[in-house]
Amino acid sequence: MVWTFLKRHRGASIANAIVVVVLFRVGFLSLFGGLGYEYALACGLLVPGVAAVWSACRVDGTREPLDDVLGGLVRGAELAAVAMAIGLLHGLRAGVCDLWGGVAGFLLGPGIGAVVAGAWGAAVGNLPLFAGIVRRRRAVAIILAIAGPLGGALMSVWRFYSSPMIFAFDPFVGYFSGTLYDTVVEPGAALLSYRAGSMMAVAGLLCLASILRRTPSRAFVLDEKRSRSFFVRAAFAALLLTTCVAMLVWGDRLGHWSTAATIKRELGGARSGARCDVFYPSSLRDDEAALLVKDCDEELGEVETTLGVHGPTRLTAFFFHDAQEKRRLMGAADTYIAKPWREEVYLQVATYPHPVLGHEIAHVVAGSFGRGPFRISGSLGGWFPNPGLIEGVAVAASPDEDELTDLEWAAAMKKRNALPPMSAIFSVGFLGQSAQKSYTLAGAFIRWMMTVKSVADVRAWYAGKPIDDIFGKGWSGIDAEFRSALDAIVLPPAAEAYVASKFERPSVFGRRCPHEVDALKKTADTCRDNHQIAKARDLYDDALALDPTEHGVLLSRAVMELRFGDAERGRTLARALVGDEKQPLATRHKARDALTDDELLTGDPERAAAAFDALAAETPDEDAARTLEVKALASRDAAGRGAIMTLLVTAPGRRPADPALAAAMLGAWEGSTRSALASYLLGKSEVSHGYFAQAAKHFESVAATPPGELTPRIRRETLRQRAVCACALADPAAIDAIRELASDPVGLYAGTAGGRKDSVLRLLHRCR
Repeated sequence: MVWTFLKRHRGASIANAIVVVVLFRVGFLSLFGGLGYEYALACGLLVPGVAAVWSACRVDGTREPLDDVLGGLVRGAELAAVAMAIGLLHGLRAGVCDLWGGVAGFLLGPGIGAVVAGAWGAAVGNLPLFAGIVRRRRAVAIILAIAGPLGGALMSVWRFYSSPMIFAFDPFVGYFSGTLYDTVVEPGAALLSYRAGSMMAVAGLLCLASILRRTPSRAFVLDEKRSRSFFVRAAFAALLLTTCVAMLVWGDRLGHWSTAATIKRELGGARSGARCDVFYPSSLRDDEAALLVKDCDEELGEVETTLGVHGPTRLTAFFFHDAQEKRRLMGAADTYIAKPWREEVYLQVATYPHPVLGHEIAHVVAGSFGRGPFRISGSLGGWFPNPGLIEGVAVAASPDEDELTDLEWAAAMKKRNALPPMSAIFSVGFLGQSAQKSYTLAGAFIRWMMTVKSVADVRAWYAGKPIDDIFGKGWSGIDAEFRSALDAIVLPPAAEAYVASKFERPSVFGRRCPHEVDALKKTADTCRDNHQIAKARDLYDDALALDPTEHGVLLSRAVMELRFGDAERGRTLARALVGDEKQPLATRHKARDALTDDELLTGDPERAAAAFDALAAETPDEDAARTLEVKALASRDAAGRGAIMTLLVTAPGRRPADPALAAAMLGAWEGSTRSALASYLLGKSEVSHGYFAQAAKHFESVAATPPGELTPRIRRETLRQRAVCACALADPAAIDAIRELASDPVGLYAGTAGGRKDSVLRLLHRCR
């Protein structure tokens, strides 16, 4: 009896079996266990194709076209229901992150996509009959059915290749965000309008099918009975399908797609330099736009010098106002992007010098020796990227301004037994580590290879030459040689603590419910900043219910309570973080910092100063330690305490830190006491707002004060800021003088790690 049923319903059995077997296995992969973004994406790639083929195969010319389309809709809905049920079962096994959000995302993605595919399969299944194709009719129908989902995917790939956009709206899949590192997936209203278009297309197809009738030859023609109902349905079909076409054409206005031209029009500002064409928000001042162009031209030249090649004749840089505008127009919010084959980079506006512009430009310059249509490094002629090599070359060509160099980071990781095999970094294992760790190690290895081999050898490897041929040995021997070189690096005492602080966060694949947790935290942070404390508290609690170990949420909740909510509860939460050895070192230090802030605001300033000093001595991060030293100095100076606390902690009345009020207070403090610390902080504020000439005067006055008045860390930052001002103002005399100070072997950088010194010298070199 079962066999008879399966034989009679063979198509349904095969289609459902494919969906069940594949998705049941997919659900066991990390991040795919339940109704989430990744699972919906997998369903969108599988279910619509199966639904389309099944529906196309069911068309045999014995039913009316409307019945075929309705049957296709039912079959698509059936497979979507099966896929959703499997996702729910996996959610029960792995834990549900966001049930209703997951259901909504599934329905708006592969749910509607499967229904659309069922209708598509029924429609194209009729085309061979209409064309009079009898022999191999089913094969033709299957090819046409597959062409729909495949064509949608190819269109998305083409738009990725031919435009700045990395996101995709697809009639069958739904929405693809385009980037791994943006964990908050926010298609927003654009997905709703897109799916409204999908449903109009289905409704239009139904109206069209309803006015068709089957002929004896199994083709179809317009219904000969032209009643009022016929013309109403025909009009609706024309209206709905025309509206769908209009939505496709004007999709840039709805956020469904974009091109370089539409983005340039939206941004509004444009300026060209020696080799950079820069597009930016029209709200930027002329001097800010000029600095963007200068920054781009300088970085392009510096990266070319490092890699030993000449890059593109012209490079295009898009600068967006903020992460949300960048997400809306090209897809990536907090992730910076370059497209070497288009010779374009995409970033948010930032102060000069831009912190990651050089990294993205390095990707474009590396395209001059990359392979394949994307001009990158990878196997099979560049079609399958090697992310470690792609990112490693960019990191080595434009290092971050870290306390340690990339090689020093790698040496510290080796001492801590946290160094994976380099073969894993230059394979898919790159994605298994945290992004920060993978990028750093890849850059360290490339920098070492440039030293022991040559930049030309790095370029040859990037272009496809096997690394075994370059080194004359396999990965095991290369890895041993690299590790031996790391052993020879002399590290500062706190280097291992640096590693614990910087690289303990797991990759997105090692976290629980990363999309939902990060989205809740983002909303909670916004509520906190708007002083909606009760709402923020509930959102933080919701995030912790999904992942009780998420240290960023734990810290944000504790600090919020300390400063703006229930202070006693905040102290309890912060002390729990300080005492939890499982938390990253940076999180424990930030919790101690928050408790000391509370001590300064409510207790004994001298005791707070001692606590700030102790924490600064233990904090490996140069920037965090310098801020702690500033707070320690403020604790001992009643005249400046209020200004610094308003700048760094809270404004009077338990309000969020207020830089504008703090600037006025700092100015009064400097005017009454001539404090070097006040001058330093005013200079920093002026740099952040682009007032480089005024800031340079403040930093020069700070440099002229006696050495003991400020800490070495503050003086090193003063030197770096002087370098920024000199470069921004194109002051060659100041540049040469600052370079001499930075290069002094017994100067401010004596006894420190090499990262900060190298970054200052690199900046001075590129702008001179």
